[in-house]
Amino acid sequence: MTKLTIGTTATVLLALAAVACGDSGGSEGETKKEITRVEVAESPFKPADLENTIDGLVEALSETEDTSFDVSIIIKPLNSGYWEPVRIGTNRAIGELGLTGQVEAPVVQEDMDSQEAAATQVELFKKRRKDGYQGLAIAALTDDVTDELNKAVDDGAVAVTLDGDLPDSKRQMYVGTNNHEAGYTSGKTLAKLIPEKKGTVYCLGTTSPDWVDGYERTLGAKEALDEEGYTAIMHTVGWGAEGIEEDHEVLNDAIANADPPLVGIVGMFSNAFRGAEVAEEAGLEPGDIKIVGFDFEPDTLKYMKSGYIQATHAQRQYYMGYMLPYVMYSINVLGLKETTKLLDAQMIGDDRFDTGIDVVMADDIDEFNDFLDSLGIGG
Repeated sequence: MTKLTIGTTATVLLALAAVACGDSGGSEGETKKEITRVEVAESPFKPADLENTIDGLVEALSETEDTSFDVSIIIKPLNSGYWEPVRIGTNRAIGELGLTGQVEAPVVQEDMDSQEAAATQVELFKKRRKDGYQGLAIAALTDDVTDELNKAVDDGAVAVTLDGDLPDSKRQMYVGTNNHEAGYTSGKTLAKLIPEKKGTVYCLGTTSPDWVDGYERTLGAKEALDEEGYTAIMHTVGWGAEGIEEDHEVLNDAIANADPPLVGIVGMFSNAFRGAEVAEEAGLEPGDIKIVGFDFEPDTLKYMKSGYIQATHAQRQYYMGYMLPYVMYSINVLGLKETTKLLDAQMIGDDRFDTGIDVVMADDIDEFNDFLDSLGIGG
C-alpha cells in the first residue's frame, strides 16, 4: 500500500465510464489490485482507530485480483454545505481504487414539497439501477426508495445506505453516524460543563419516533443526562418560521420559569445554535447556561467564538463518503461476511458501520479547522 500526502485541492468529480452489466464478482485477470491511499496528516482529530481499520481493509483488497466496478452515490439535495465533504471523500476513494462512478444529488425545485423531492430522488436511483451500476449508495430522503433498493440487490448489485438508514430494506450495510451513541456523547459533554449536579436541561432534537435517526440521537442525549441526575426534556426543534418562533417561546419560558432552573441546552442537529440565540436575546451572559451543539455550521461557530456555545459534535462526513466505495468494492470482491470482519472495530451489530464523531471544544476550533483543511474539505 502506497501513501501520498493530502493537499487542499478538492478531488475532481470522476466521469462515468460505460460498463456492461454482468457478474460483478468475476475475475478479470491475474493482476493484483493496486491501491494508493492518500495519507491523512497527523492531528489530535485524526481518527486513529478508523484509519487503522481502513489500512487493514486496503491490505486485504490489495491481495485480490483487480476487478472493474462502477458506483453511484446518491445524496440528498444540495441545499447546504453538509454534502461537500461527502463528495470529496467519495471521489478520493473512487480515485484510489481506480473505479468509475460519481456522486449525484436529485435536482429539486423550490416549489416541490417533501414527497415530490423524495420521488425525484427515487427516480434517480431507479435510473441508475436500470443503467446497471454494480454499486449503489443512497442517503434516502424517505423510505420510498426501499422497493427500488431491494430490486437493485435482487439484480446482484451492492447497495448501502449512508447518513440515514433503511434497516428494513435489503441493503447490505449502513455507513454513517451511530446516532444513539452520538446523542449520548453530547449529553455527557454537556454534563461535564455544568457545575451544578441538578437542574433542567433541554434536548433540542425530535420527540417523534417516526424520524428514527433524529429520535435516537435525542433519546441518547436524554439518557446520558438522566444518568447524571438532570431533569432532561426532549423538545422538537423547529426549522420553518413557525417552528423557530415556537422554539424561542418555549426556551424563553424555560429560562424564566423552569423548575428546577434551566442549567443547560444540547442541540442535536445543524440548527443547534437555537439555544444560543435565545440565551443572547434573553440578556444572559455567555456561559450563564451551558450549551453544546451538533455539526460544524457557521452559526454554531459564531456562538462558540462568542462564548455562548462551549462545544459541538462534528459528524465525519468526509469519512462517510470515503468509506462508501471501499465498503461496496470489498463486499463485491470479498463478500459481506469477510468485509464486516475486516470492519469489526467500527461495526454496530452485523450491518452498521459507525464513522464516529469529533467532540470539538470552543478552544479547539482552529486546530479542528486545520485538520479539515488537511483533508481538503475546509473548515
